[in-house]
Amino acid sequence: MPLYIQIAFRYLLSIKSKVLSFMTVISVIGIIVGVTALIVTLAIMSGFSYGLKQKILDTAPTIIITTLSNNKMLQNDPVVEKEIKNIKEVVDYEPFVYSNAIASKDESVFHIIVRGVYPEKDKNIASIDKKLIAGDYRLLNNEDAVIIGKDLAVALGVWVGDSFNIISPIGRKTALGFLPKMKKVYVAGIADFGMFEYDSSFVGININSAREFFDMGSYITGYQLKLKDPYQAEKIKDILEKKLPPDYIVKSWMDLNKSLFQALELEKLAMFMVIALIILVASFNISSLLTTKAREKRKDIAILKTIGADNNLILKIFLSQGLIIGLIGTTIGVLLGLSIVYVADSYHLVKLNPDVYLINYLPFKISTLEVLAVFFTSLIICFISSIFPAYSASKENIAEILRYE
Repeated sequence: MPLYIQIAFRYLLSIKSKVLSFMTVISVIGIIVGVTALIVTLAIMSGFSYGLKQKILDTAPTIIITTLSNNKMLQNDPVVEKEIKNIKEVVDYEPFVYSNAIASKDESVFHIIVRGVYPEKDKNIASIDKKLIAGDYRLLNNEDAVIIGKDLAVALGVWVGDSFNIISPIGRKTALGFLPKMKKVYVAGIADFGMFEYDSSFVGININSAREFFDMGSYITGYQLKLKDPYQAEKIKDILEKKLPPDYIVKSWMDLNKSLFQALELEKLAMFMVIALIILVASFNISSLLTTKAREKRKDIAILKTIGADNNLILKIFLSQGLIIGLIGTTIGVLLGLSIVYVADSYHLVKLNPDVYLINYLPFKISTLEVLAVFFTSLIICFISSIFPAYSASKENIAEILRYE
């Protein structure tokens, strides 16, 4: 072990001054609290983002392929299906119809999103059959059957077996002018997606009925894909964009929710910077401690310089003290923070209202990269806070010190 580190440990472990020993303990505790808070905060932010992503992936396809001309893609498009089949990561895919419409029941009128699919195929994509709270998913094979979100069912005042009208905004031209196209449907099932956007506007229908109602003929809106690993969506998206003609649009589930994820990432960065201030404040204790120790050890510094120690050795001694305090505090803080994260995530300690936050409990997730970022950020702050007192100690004038000793 280098001499300057041995001396640094000796100074830190010295118990001659109870005040300095107390300041050392307080400095370490300050770093521990700051690092622990930063680890837990990042785990909360990452966990909440993870929970939302899982909720979205439970409902939405991983990738969708459409064209610049909406609803102008052939149902069995040979170009698209060939490229999809060549990608091993694709678990399943299906054509779909997607359109805005209006739902009416008596005097109630609401905007809805009509999604036409093949019921059996869609089990592997959106798994709506697992989200039913009432009704029978198999009835969706019938021409006039629909599955709707639970909030839409409440708004319309309908239940399984009841009927309501769907009105197309496209309509049709007649000799009497423009007339809206209307279709009477009955509720085959009610689904709980756990997301207000879907629960309040979703209407699922057989794809053949949807194409007929929206006068699409043999065309569809596009294809939706399910991948083995949804986090490979951007990679697969890039592959498809290169192979498909330029008028085809490929979007991943991340693209469809980009603004939400960007807001969460920005919030995480802001929280990192705010909580890092705790470590910064704790580092002031280190700076104060080293300054006080430098004043106390002036005689030792003078003796060391007299026997041949240069300014660099003195500088290294006091920098090492700051780094040792930072390393001990940071290591304990990281271990304590990770322990809290593990317990909170394993036992679902933080419960949430799913009607507000979309998820039942708050997951705690933190990556190795984030842990390393916290660890080295803390050490860097501790190192910087040690520079001035260490530099001041190295510049002590031995003649002035020994004159009065």
